[in-house]
Amino acid sequence: MILLQAKRNRNINQNTINMKSKLLIWITIFIMIFCTSCYRDANNKRLQEKGQSQTVILLLLQQTDSLGSLGEFNPFIAKDYIDKAEKFGDIYPEDPMSAEFLYRAGLMAMTVAKLTENSEEMVEYCRKALVIFDDIQKVYPEFSGVKNGMLNKGIIYDDILRDYENAEIHYRAFMARYPTDTMAINLELYLQYLGKSAEEIMLEFEKNR
Repeated sequence: MILLQAKRNRNINQNTINMKSKLLIWITIFIMIFCTSCYRDANNKRLQEKGQSQTVILLLLQQTDSLGSLGEFNPFIAKDYIDKAEKFGDIYPEDPMSAEFLYRAGLMAMTVAKLTENSEEMVEYCRKALVIFDDIQKVYPEFSGVKNGMLNKGIIYDDILRDYENAEIHYRAFMARYPTDTMAINLELYLQYLGKSAEEIMLEFEKNR
């Protein structure tokens, strides 16, 4: 009788263990399904947000290009584009469109800096452009705009900030990296007159006659 009771107890314990094991398995499966569903939903939401951001950026780009074809430039649209392109590049650096968006943002920042009458804003957007071109060079070294980005850094210091020392540094960096480029050859001559006024250049021509 005692042996029979012990056997029954063992069976009950075994059934309890089996039930707990099955319950644990089902809980694990449920968690996996739930987590997969959450991941899928989060991924879909991220793709949707990215698509919306791309659409807004492309619309702003279309607006600036349309104005540009008429010889006009709207700094407010340009600033909006720059902000959105920078955010897109920060959030989706792996996206194939990020480099192009950022490159165009760098060009727009140069234009804003060139046209503004506010000196603080000029410096701010020059810095933006320099940072953007630097980031493109580091993050997207194979991007086709890297070469022009390097040249543009020299132009920013030369033509906008009037910082001829840094302009020469960046021009020479461009020349060193692209020594056979036509622009590098032209820069070799241009550097002889960097920072000089038209009168000073004419005087040098007169002396060398």
